[in-house]
Amino acid sequence: MTTAWCRLASVLLWAAMAAPPHAAAQALQQAVEQAVHTNPEVLAAGSRRLAADEGLKQARAGYLPRVDVNAATGRVRLDSHSTRAMGLADSSYASHLAGVTITQMLFDGFGVSSDVERQGARIEGAAYRVGATAEDIALRTVGVYVEVLRRQETVAIGMANLEAHQHIYDQIRLGADNGVLRRADLYQAESRLALAQANLRAEQGALQEAVTAFLRVVGAPPQGLSRPESLAAVLPATEREAMLVAGASHPALGAGQADIAEAEAARSLARSAMWPRLELEVGAARDRDRVLGTTDERSVMLRVRYNLFRGNADKARINEAGYQIQEAEQNLERLRRQVQESVSLAYNAYSTAQDRLASLEQYVQASDATRVSYGRQFRIGQRSLLDLLNAENEYFSARTAYVTGQYTQLASQYRILAGMGLLLATLQVAPPGEALMQAGIRSRPR
Repeated sequence: MTTAWCRLASVLLWAAMAAPPHAAAQALQQAVEQAVHTNPEVLAAGSRRLAADEGLKQARAGYLPRVDVNAATGRVRLDSHSTRAMGLADSSYASHLAGVTITQMLFDGFGVSSDVERQGARIEGAAYRVGATAEDIALRTVGVYVEVLRRQETVAIGMANLEAHQHIYDQIRLGADNGVLRRADLYQAESRLALAQANLRAEQGALQEAVTAFLRVVGAPPQGLSRPESLAAVLPATEREAMLVAGASHPALGAGQADIAEAEAARSLARSAMWPRLELEVGAARDRDRVLGTTDERSVMLRVRYNLFRGNADKARINEAGYQIQEAEQNLERLRRQVQESVSLAYNAYSTAQDRLASLEQYVQASDATRVSYGRQFRIGQRSLLDLLNAENEYFSARTAYVTGQYTQLASQYRILAGMGLLLATLQVAPPGEALMQAGIRSRPR
């Protein structure tokens, strides 16, 4: 078993272990599946893959014989010794010609085989890009899915905050109407009530924006969303392990490697022009005219063509292909760094969110305890109205921050899996059919 197969086997084994039966909520799985199979970006990538399939068929056609049929009809004006002897000097007559030629390429400097290999690598790259696009759309689906859930919860928090401020305002207005509290307290409570209303409206607007983003990515409005389960148990233990898996499984890197193979095959195709071309040609033709009568011609020819000079165009084309190989190699290195950066950022975001979550939970508990205590103390005159209102705002901010922290931690888990190229596998969502490669499309391994 080769090293490449060993790496692939280890990646598949890791993916199987990382995909428990309930890796994510069913609603999220359905949203991702719908997005992956209906999003225009994925469909466009799939069309590019299908176009590459047709390119391979065109390249393979070079192995087959070429059949050409020709026909001509018209008038011929002929003046020769033979026609003059026949009394047809300077005469014009009708001529009808029909023929067929079959040409079979025998040797072309490995041009057809190089083109077949180039198109095979193109198919492989297109298939990998379908997979990479599907992984990207899956991650974006997770992002908009989680954002809708987060905004739904922050809207609920905003509504609870508004109700709390409304309750305080009603109490202050009752006290002001009875002359127990000052009108200034009523104005202060009214201003904070207006702020709570504005905060709620802002959260509602953000929710509508999240719904719009969901519709754009998934292609359908969100319905019946539920919080996805945590994937912490299936994440790699270390950032280095995540990077190793990403290096072996991310489809973007596979596309980059296929681009190098395509460029190398293109250079072999360019070099084929430096070789002679050998063809077997079989032809048959019939010519009918009034002078010579009917003439039948049959031929079997072995033709050799060898270009000696074309203005150094062939050499320049070979050099061009060499630079394109270098470009593809550098693009692969760029992709490798991008994948490493993506995994590193996702892992750092996950670690940071995980560390912050405990503090944010404590922040909520402490602000809630402060709010309750201030409410009791305000009723017996030990706290001012400003203290009570500040405590309510602090509680609103704490709950919002905690919910945001929870969803940030959850989203970062999916980011890590997407950075490794294993998000669809973990969610148990089948990739588009165009992401699967045919067997034997490459004439020789890299």
